[in-house]
Amino acid sequence: MSEAITWALAESGVLTLTIDRPEVKNAIDTAGQSLLVRLLADAARHPRVKVVVLTGAGAAFCTGADVRSMGAPDPQDAIAQEFGQTELWQAHEARVDRLRRLAEASFLLHDMGKPTLAKLRGPAAGLGFSLALACDFRVAADNAFFVSSFAKIGTPGDYGGSYFLTQLVGPSKAKEIYMLSDRVGAAEALALGMVNRVVADAELDAAADAFALRLANGPALALRAIKENVHAAAHQTLQQVLDLEARNMIRCRLSEDCKEALAAFQQKREPRFEGR
Repeated sequence: MSEAITWALAESGVLTLTIDRPEVKNAIDTAGQSLLVRLLADAARHPRVKVVVLTGAGAAFCTGADVRSMGAPDPQDAIAQEFGQTELWQAHEARVDRLRRLAEASFLLHDMGKPTLAKLRGPAAGLGFSLALACDFRVAADNAFFVSSFAKIGTPGDYGGSYFLTQLVGPSKAKEIYMLSDRVGAAEALALGMVNRVVADAELDAAADAFALRLANGPALALRAIKENVHAAAHQTLQQVLDLEARNMIRCRLSEDCKEALAAFQQKREPRFEGR
């Protein structure tokens, strides 16, 4: 059986994870969701990975969870297989725990100390909507669109989408997008700040690759610290952010990358960062 998520690590340090189920517009089954968590956890700690790009095969980013596998145990999970057909596994708390474990994919995309980028074409719906929003950056084709979809099936949403969307567009607009489940096209998403770039579909691969490569060639320690600073600014006090910025600033000032950047500036050349 082919994997639901494929991966490719370039010499540049850009890791591309592709949701590879184009026959169902990249809807992800339970096994695929578990695999995505494992791949992201590995990416977060892999020393050669500098940037993570999440995308979908074919004409869609991801249309959400595969409804045919909803509630089904992951065939790779021994515990789920042992209890998957019992009332114990169907208990409320067991199902909550399982969903929370799968939703760790969004936390990893958001929290890992490396830039993450969603490359989007076609629909990003339901689970796909949340995963795209969890990334640090989104580069979209002009045919891309977002739709929360959850209210259409009588659910409120998961995988952190309500958190990330509220951070991006504010609570009132987030409630509108979730409650009405209207399609948000690429142009509107750009105006709302939901995406960073919109390009023609034929230019998407080149544009996303260029964006990711610029990040991969950057100072990894400083990028990690910038991500930490910005996340802190969303919920901490000014005093706390000033303290964090000072610690991160001095740590990076003492790094080899900073010394290289200062030398490159004096020598009027581009710096060559090594991530240390």
